[in-house]
Amino acid sequence: MTSSSRLLFGIQAALIAGCAMICGAPREASACGACFAPPGPPTVVSGHRMVMSISQEQTVLWDQIQYTGNPADFAWVLPVKPGARVEASTAAFFESLEAETASRVIPAPVQCGGGSSGSGCGLVYGVSDSAGEEAPGDNAGDAVDVIHQGTVGPYETVTLSTDQPGALNDWLEQHGYNVDDDSQPIIDDYVAEGFDFIALRLQPGKGVQEMTPVRVVMDGGTFTLPLRMVSIGTGAETPIVLYVVGEGRYTTKEFTEVAINSQLLSWDFSTDESNYTDLRDYALRSNEGKSALPTFAQPNPFTTYSILDPNTGTSTTLLQTYVDQAAKNGEIPSSCGLPPPAYSGHFSNPCPPGEPWTSPACGTVPPGDIDARTLGCVGADDIAVAVTGMQLDTVFVTRLEMVLPKEALATDLNLEASMDQSQISNLLLAQIAVHPEDACASGLTPIVNPDQSKPKSPPYVPFIFGSLLSLAAALGLRRARVRRLARSKA
Repeated sequence: MTSSSRLLFGIQAALIAGCAMICGAPREASACGACFAPPGPPTVVSGHRMVMSISQEQTVLWDQIQYTGNPADFAWVLPVKPGARVEASTAAFFESLEAETASRVIPAPVQCGGGSSGSGCGLVYGVSDSAGEEAPGDNAGDAVDVIHQGTVGPYETVTLSTDQPGALNDWLEQHGYNVDDDSQPIIDDYVAEGFDFIALRLQPGKGVQEMTPVRVVMDGGTFTLPLRMVSIGTGAETPIVLYVVGEGRYTTKEFTEVAINSQLLSWDFSTDESNYTDLRDYALRSNEGKSALPTFAQPNPFTTYSILDPNTGTSTTLLQTYVDQAAKNGEIPSSCGLPPPAYSGHFSNPCPPGEPWTSPACGTVPPGDIDARTLGCVGADDIAVAVTGMQLDTVFVTRLEMVLPKEALATDLNLEASMDQSQISNLLLAQIAVHPEDACASGLTPIVNPDQSKPKSPPYVPFIFGSLLSLAAALGLRRARVRRLARSKA
């Protein structure tokens, strides 16, 4: 496969457990790209969370960077197709996708008082537990071309190109990037395939609290997410959550789609928890770990009222959730006004590549097209970028979860249109009620509990796996240590 038909976002070192381990014990981190850190303790990838949008006009990868340590030590490098550009993104894009697509378990219905004439105990909607300075002697300068230098948000960026093996590693080391020697053969392979490289570092005076997600935009559609660089710095398993935005539901070629055994899904009313995580982990370990679990696949959640707001119990759109979250984060001054969510047609961006929406260079969209800028506001344009070049009424958002063994990272991840274009809901009804007497004793009535509707922890954080609980434990035969619901009514 030639470089013109492949997309390389080297998903190495998830900011190597990520770049956070530079200054001490392992901490949570998440990113797609290679983080080169000063010499120190061994680093292990903790997880990857990314969004990939694919149309015939462009391919876009979003990556959320998290880092703990000295800001001067932060550096991030990833291979890209020639002509790629990096842009600032928003944390709200990841937060809204996570909040609206994470799996939620609805407790199993129970009957209190015995028989069909007994009083119903009611349902509580719940969620499952988831779980520097340039160095002297720039000997590589003649072999490496600096294509572009600039700033994006809090970052300094540089785009590099070379055709000489070893030259890129030399350049990076001479410019303050501490490159793992094991990375050179892999980087040299990318060089031979005609890829360029983007490097990011924080601007002087910027702190890690100012770090923002980034997105990389490339011309043309591509369906490959190479994984070879991921093997550098990883542990035995690498958790990945991938959101795919495209005109239809997507799956992977290399990995087998799996599903949880929904008949064993239980809800323990004494602890207010389900066994979803155990069933999920068991499914992902099938096929020697080379499995992908689709947990959400819905047509156009961006502008259709398909999302239930757990705080109000009313329907909303992912677009509205996104701009509201961006305002809450302070990424935009206030939640911008949005037009009615009734779109159909081809979305175009009338601004030249890399130009902001407010640029005088922006023109008008072709006749019959819809201006993508209507899907957001200045500073909160991720959804608009995601659907540019698509027919919005055919757009799907697919969420794929994987926990890949190290050996699975030696080959690329190729996306393709799924033969199954059916929808997948992230709302799961438990089939088994464990300790239903606790629910009955509390005298519950049918409600939606907003506190329980919110995910307790994002499932892309480091997954810690033990042995699958026994079926007896899964069915809740172990005695509960707490009876929170009953105590709350006491």
